[in-house]
Amino acid sequence: MVDQTPEPNAARCPRWVKAVLALSLAVNLAIAGAVAGFFLRDGPMRDSRTAMGYAAPYIIALPREARRSVFDTIRSDDALPNRRDRRAQYAEMVQALRSDPFDAETVRTILTRQWQSVGAVQSVSQSAWLAAVSDMDVQTRAAYAERVEEVLRRGPRGKKGGKKGDRKE
Repeated sequence: MVDQTPEPNAARCPRWVKAVLALSLAVNLAIAGAVAGFFLRDGPMRDSRTAMGYAAPYIIALPREARRSVFDTIRSDDALPNRRDRRAQYAEMVQALRSDPFDAETVRTILTRQWQSVGAVQSVSQSAWLAAVSDMDVQTRAAYAERVEEVLRRGPRGKKGGKKGDRKE
């Protein structure tokens, strides 16, 4: 039988290697952020309907009072994370990214909590939106559907058409 206990003088990873790896991770994240920013801001997805998000056209097209009601419902739900909670989660992530040794499981846990928060906001938002649409009569809902189509046609921030040189017919 072979003894598999570690030797007391076994070589450990030097601190400078860990620092280089952490720096490499930070640079990779910065590059990924820049690429994502390009695609969302100036790249091929700029005028894409997906850049607005799925819910945006539905909310933008709502009559002003219904839109306020949806947002009030979201703001008043105590189960949803508020700005302070979200900032605390970001601060926790920054601390986890700076920790030595790096603990990927801690980061995964923070990401999971953030993902669950997004899901909770989406669920409450969808319920509030569905309640607003359900309260509409047939004519109001038909007019609302036309406003949704108009929002989809004009795109984000009310722009007609696409980039310079694009022609939508």
